[in-house]
Order: sequence, then C-alpha cells, then structure tokens
Amino acid sequence: MNRREFLKSTSLLVGGLYLSGRAFGTIQPLDKGKLIKGRIRSSGKGIADTVISDGYNTTVTDKKGRYALASNKNAEYIFISTPAGYQIEHVDGFAAIYLSVTNRNYNFELKKNTFDDTNHFFLALGDPQIRVAEDANQLEEESILDITQYLQSTSKEKFHGISLGDSIWDNPKMWTKYQEAITKIGIPFFQVVGNHDKNEITKEESDANSLFKNYFGPTYYSFNRGQVHYIVLDNVRYKNIKEYDGHISDDQLNWLQKDLKYVPKDHVLIISAHIPIYSGIKNREELYALLTEFEQVHILSGHTHTNTNHVDQQIYEHTHASLCGAWWTGPVCADGTPRGYGVFEINGSKVTWHYKSIGRDHTYQFRSHVQQLNHGMNRITVNVWNYDPQWQVTWYADGVYMGALEQIKGYDELTLKLYKGEDLPADRRGWVEPKRTEHLFFTQSNAKTVKIVVMDRFGNNYEETLNIK
Repeated sequence: MNRREFLKSTSLLVGGLYLSGRAFGTIQPLDKGKLIKGRIRSSGKGIADTVISDGYNTTVTDKKGRYALASNKNAEYIFISTPAGYQIEHVDGFAAIYLSVTNRNYNFELKKNTFDDTNHFFLALGDPQIRVAEDANQLEEESILDITQYLQSTSKEKFHGISLGDSIWDNPKMWTKYQEAITKIGIPFFQVVGNHDKNEITKEESDANSLFKNYFGPTYYSFNRGQVHYIVLDNVRYKNIKEYDGHISDDQLNWLQKDLKYVPKDHVLIISAHIPIYSGIKNREELYALLTEFEQVHILSGHTHTNTNHVDQQIYEHTHASLCGAWWTGPVCADGTPRGYGVFEINGSKVTWHYKSIGRDHTYQFRSHVQQLNHGMNRITVNVWNYDPQWQVTWYADGVYMGALEQIKGYDELTLKLYKGEDLPADRRGWVEPKRTEHLFFTQSNAKTVKIVVMDRFGNNYEETLNIK
C-alpha cells in the first residue's frame, strides 16, 4: 500500500487538523481570486505571525492565529511554514505540513516542542537510489540499521531528516520499499525530488512530478526550527524520460522571494535541492540574488554520487555523497567517499556538521594508502572526503613534523581496485567507474613510521599512524 492509498483508507491528524485522507486525493483548484481562510492554534490559542502559502502566494496569521490567502488558480497545496518551537507533524515518518487544495477553510492545530529547538539536529541523505529488491535490502539492512544505531546515542526527539532526491531509480515500485525503510528511523523526514524520482511526460501526463506528489505532496516549501529557516526546492527541469537540466522555475523563485520577507536576516538559511546549485543550475544567480542579505546560507545537494564542499562568501554548499555508494556495488562512492550521510547540529545560529560513514565510527574522516616506489621510497595518499579549505592535512615522518601534505586531483586507490576496468565491478552494474576528485593529498617518504593528522574546520583532530615495512 502506498502513502496515498493509506491516506485514503484512514483518517489522520495532519498539521493538527483531523480530517479524512480524501483531502489528499483528486485536486480541484480554486478559481483565481478565491480566498482560503483558517486559523493556526496551539492548545486552543491562536499563533501569530505564522506563514501560510499555496506555493504562489504567502500570508501570515494575525494575533489570534487567523489568516486569509488569495489562492492562485494553479495551486495544488496549502502548506504551513511550521514555526520554531512547534512539533513537525508527520505520517509514517514523512513530514505532513501540507493539505491538498479542495475547499476554502483550513485550520491547523500545532503542538509545542518538549525541548528548546534553538538546539536541534538533522540528517542529510544523498541519493539512496534503489532500483531492485536487492538495493532495498541493502538500504534497510546496512544504511537504515546504521542510522538507527547512531540515533540511539543521541537526543532523537531533536532530529529531523532531509532526503536530497533520487530516493528511487526510475522504478515506482520501489517507493513502498523506500517508505518502509525510512519509517523505521523514527524521525520526521522531508523529501527533495530528484531526476530519478520523476515520471515521463506524455500527452496524458504533463507533470513530471505527479507520482512524487502522490506520495510526498509539494516539491517546494519551507519550515522553521530554532533560528533556522529551512527551504526545499525542485531544481530538476524535466522534458522527457531522458532529458532534463538544472533549473529553478520562476514560480519557485517568486514564491521564495515572498517567503523570505518573513525571515529575520540574522537567521540561518538551509536550502535543500537535488542538483548542486553552484555547478549545475543554469539560473543560480537568480537564486543567489535573493540570498544576499542573509548572513549565513547552507545549501544541501546530492546527485553527483561524490562528496564536495563549495564555499562562496556567506554561502556554503554541501554536496553529499550517495547513500548507495557506487549504485549499491561497493562500500565507497566513485570518488572514494564511503557510503554515508551528513549529520548537522544547530546551536542558535551556529551550524556544525560531520560525515558519518556506514558501519564506521563518526571519527572515521579519512583513509590512507601506501604505494611502494623504487629505492625504498613510498607514496602516501590520503582521501579526506569532507575536506573544505578550512581543514588542515599534515604529517609526521618518524616523529618529525613535516608540514602540510600536497593537495592533488586524482583517483582514489580503493575505487581503482574496486571499479576500474571492464570486468569490474564483478557482480553487477559493470559500467561503474572511478571519478577524479580534489579531496586527495599526497607525499613521498622513506620513513618507517608516518603519522597523518587531519583537523577539520571546527578544531577536531583525526589521526592515523602508518607503520611502513
């Protein structure tokens, strides 16, 4: 049973509003100029200054929690930008902050958090991309198991998750498997739509997002936790089953401009999208123009199946490696990054993060490789997958400090071993090949003992000592 079928067969609480699943069924857009009205309350009291949108227009509630919104004729959803301090409503683990537009009155009853959400956490998952049952089994038995074990040692109620697109791989039958896996994590998840999540445009179906929306609702929206304003965008412009490019629609940019009017400029913006914006979006400057007044912006993306950090003034883009590694054929991605996910902590306006590899401790932040050369010399290569320019990668030879390793662009040695050549990977998906990466560092030495010391931008040190024969 998919999510739409579930919602049709039961009644549930969405955004605090008790209604039948019928609201998620066939959409009957309102005529242009019609008003949508309602109230946002908590324990019977109105919540002021809460943002409501139909994806085109926005408004805020008055001091009694009342709002009135002029609906666009093309509007499909009414959604609430959940205010800081209130729980994220979810159904089977997926955030439910929206309702389908079928009438003119929508009331939301919210519940206050049991904790101060100025301190909270979130997970960022890049490209689970399951295509067949074997992929789904790996996702559940390895990745989901790792995530649930990690959360056992944390304040789980402070977490939410963001899945950065390509949750499936052109196989709609996998949506149920994906949902079942994510549900087991036990925290509310927000979904980004990826190119492999879309369906083919035909004469009968003009909306490439229609299937995704059946399961997860709108493809762009916002919400708040603490001093952070979260934004989800769809930046995949789809033409047919094989042709797409990176682009943010005018509708989204116009909506975002209105949405950001209500956000204090000293709050952190965290924007989630599938295709990396700094390198893959044709109209990225139009988006950047909306962000100039904000002091701190983080963009989360996926799509490339590699790990990259790109910093440009106040905008930091985290392109996450894929949860599926090299399409479920091995333990590392094509750039040598282990399969894994991002873990972010928010303290007020301070944002910290680390990369968590599947099956490894959170302190596992690099991998070293030694290659024997002539005349007793050795080449030491270090892959620091979450590197950015504020990291330091240094080394010691037989106890003597030698300074920084040289940064190079090249291939990770493990990926060459696992994926390079026509006969590799041996089991399936033999088209997988290594990719060059810039988060490699190297030196040459005849030392018997080499110590690698990596310090991240937050001052955390990670060390490895290599005893070379």
